[in-house]
Amino acid sequence: MFNKTIAQTLLCLLAFLNVTPAFAAGDSRTVFVQLFEWPWKDVAKECEIYLGPAGFSAVQVSPPHEHLVWQNTPWWERYQVISYKLESRGGNEAEFIDMVQRCKNAGVDVYADVIINHMAGVSEGRGYAGTPFKHYEYPGLYSYNDFHHCGRNGNDDIVNWNDLFEVRFCELLDLADLATESKHVQSSLGAYMNRLLDIGVAGFRLDAAKHVPAEDIRGILSHVKRPVYIYQEVITSAYEPVKYDEYFGTGDVTAYNYPYYLGNAFKNGNPHQLTQVSAGQPPSDLAVVFVTNHDLERSPDLSSLLTYNNEQHLYRLAQIFMLTWPFGYPQVYSGFTFSDYNQGPPVDKNLKALPVLRDDNSCVEPFTCEHRLPEVAALVYFRNKTNTNFYVRNWWTNGSNQISFSRGNMGFVAINYSGDTMIQNFKTHLPQGTYCNLTGAEFDVSNKTCQTGIKVDRSGYVHVEIQPFSSIVLLKNVLAGKK
Repeated sequence: MFNKTIAQTLLCLLAFLNVTPAFAAGDSRTVFVQLFEWPWKDVAKECEIYLGPAGFSAVQVSPPHEHLVWQNTPWWERYQVISYKLESRGGNEAEFIDMVQRCKNAGVDVYADVIINHMAGVSEGRGYAGTPFKHYEYPGLYSYNDFHHCGRNGNDDIVNWNDLFEVRFCELLDLADLATESKHVQSSLGAYMNRLLDIGVAGFRLDAAKHVPAEDIRGILSHVKRPVYIYQEVITSAYEPVKYDEYFGTGDVTAYNYPYYLGNAFKNGNPHQLTQVSAGQPPSDLAVVFVTNHDLERSPDLSSLLTYNNEQHLYRLAQIFMLTWPFGYPQVYSGFTFSDYNQGPPVDKNLKALPVLRDDNSCVEPFTCEHRLPEVAALVYFRNKTNTNFYVRNWWTNGSNQISFSRGNMGFVAINYSGDTMIQNFKTHLPQGTYCNLTGAEFDVSNKTCQTGIKVDRSGYVHVEIQPFSSIVLLKNVLAGKK
């Protein structure tokens, strides 16, 4: 569980988004969002008009460093580092600085995606800011001896993923593998992160952390000038040599098994997996959880995964579960539609990302803005307010595709992901009253009100009739007809 205290009350919001400030000093903020490939100007605006007022803790932005420029501008060129200049298709250094400050003023931290494992994966070229490079030569930064040359498989690439040496010291898809045990490499990465800290960045996602020994990450972080929130991308399984617990001493860890549990439960009618989402995962206070992200939505096998683009009705219900179930630090995702694995965001003739937001603050296709789905702001509010009741009571399931549970005596959740109406009586542990359904069409997230609600009797029981592929979420003190 992640808990951030906000020291200010947010005062402004555009009426278009129908969200108003609801957070006073001392309130918790417990959910962050990944705005994948959003340009800095739009991230700044989104912090001010939606993320801050809705109570998000932070925004994860795409890597801000100078990156490779490749034909047809694929999404993955952002993950091929050319230099640590703050020039990318997301914007220039001045725009990045402005974005971080504006988000901070709105009460939203900025987490930067940082690539510590590698540089680029092509023989030579120029970066987005014009910096020339060769595969193992980055002028003024790194040279041949600053990289691993593992001597395996004829091309130094990883082939055997069960061989820890290859995973750590060979190249991932030809990407020049930094010798992260090197003091020079560690200090260079530390200097880059310190520059971002000086600007006001509050956290780092360490990309491809499983390919970097934990002791090397400790070495890199020893050069960082002050404590900072760290979460590490570690994709592993019971059969791989890399284990989550190796990285617990250096920060939080992405719980990559979590979205597979959700996908299996919601797609295959296996709700008991939902009570097991912590199995094999990092501990809750070290786990970053998500329904999808930029890698997973491009997975060649979506049989056990949910994405907004493919199965929106189940995706939304799984996200409701994630935001209400007390496990981990949830990351909400927002991307764009694509027809090809490599497809990147739309860019102009100068290869700069096109704006996401129109003048009226609506989203421009192909960006989906699924983080603005009407239930999301309501459930960020729910999670923030139930943070002191971080446990489950009254778990119930029909054994296939209907579930319910209480969050202590603060909230109640029932999700029907079947094609039949769900009719049940449930113990909620809520006080008697007529409650708004936070995921209902009538709920006004701006004022936290509704005109008609769902009755909880004096014994704390509720009678529900939930339509197919729908839910109810009740929160203490959010009552019908009251502001």
